[in-house]
Amino acid sequence: MSRVVEANSSNFDSIIRSTKKVFVDFWAPWCKPCVRMDPLIERIADRHGSITFARVNVEEFSDLASRYHISSLPAYVFFSDSRPSQSKIGTVSETELERFVSQIG
Repeated sequence: MSRVVEANSSNFDSIIRSTKKVFVDFWAPWCKPCVRMDPLIERIADRHGSITFARVNVEEFSDLASRYHISSLPAYVFFSDSRPSQSKIGTVSETELERFVSQIG
C-alpha cells in the first residue's frame, strides 16, 4: 500500500497541517519524467515514516500549482510547519532525492 497521499484542493491544507514535515510532489500524468519518479518517491516514502508524502496532479488542481508558483514539472516542495521551506525541480536520482529528504526529515 502506498504511503503517498493523493492531495487535492479540498484536502491540501489539512495535509500540510497534519504533521510538521510534508513532502509534496507536483506532477501531471502526461509528464514522463514525473511518471518515472513515482517509484523512487514511493521507496523514499517507505523509508521516512515521520514525513507525510503527498502528490498533486497539477492538471486537475492547477489552483494549487498556481498558489505555489509551480511552472516546471516534476516539482517537489517541502513544507515545514505548514509553510514551504525548500523545493527542487526536475528529475533527480534516487540518491539525490534521498539526500534532499534526509536533510529535512
